[in-house]
Amino acid sequence: MYKHCQLFLIFILFSICPPVFAQQTIISVPSSDILPAGEVILKQSNKFSPFGNGFVSLTPQAIIGTGKGTEISVGAGTTIEDQTNVKLNLTAKKVFKLGKATRFTVGGTLTPSLTEGKNPDSMIYAHSSFLIKETRTTITAGGFVGGKGEMPSLTGVMLGIDQTIIPNKLRIVADWISRDESWGAFAAGFKIRPEPTTSITTAVIVPNNNEDRVAFSISLSKYIGKVIPERIKEDQSDSL
Repeated sequence: MYKHCQLFLIFILFSICPPVFAQQTIISVPSSDILPAGEVILKQSNKFSPFGNGFVSLTPQAIIGTGKGTEISVGAGTTIEDQTNVKLNLTAKKVFKLGKATRFTVGGTLTPSLTEGKNPDSMIYAHSSFLIKETRTTITAGGFVGGKGEMPSLTGVMLGIDQTIIPNKLRIVADWISRDESWGAFAAGFKIRPEPTTSITTAVIVPNNNEDRVAFSISLSKYIGKVIPERIKEDQSDSL
């Protein structure tokens, strides 16, 4: 039964956008930024904690715009601690533009382990983002249904804020995902764009669960440009 549910979730995630290729985020919460069709971002995300036994997580990702407000991605995360665990990260999202300042985003994530014989983690979410033009502040709020080794059944909320300090150069960002599972945490940091096609994000991640460890993350995103030809012209993504 669970296998049939997994296939159904995969169908939901990828039927909204044809090819398969990781998702643009505030820090942990998916953002409402979307790539035009055929355009690609390559991203390397690294997370580590020096506390307790410590751990290091390395995740190379590829993000591709598939047109009509959709985006899909694939990544492979390797976590090194007591033992090495490798997980595939498959995501998809669709963004609806509701006027010039508001966007509504729906999406999902499926994370099967490639080294452990466990059922994959999964999440389906929806949130709204509103841009306050006077202060260049984007506020995001929504909810999700998630599952640890099972179909989504655990409900929670996700919040985010993105504050521009220097346009196209520096932003302060923070987000929070509820619950005590591994995804539940508060994260805050900076997004720096040293040149137009490169973005660096640094953050501190504080877990909701006291048993988990505070971690630090740094990611590098590189906008590659239009890789897949597409007849329909769309506006260039306004963020990395």
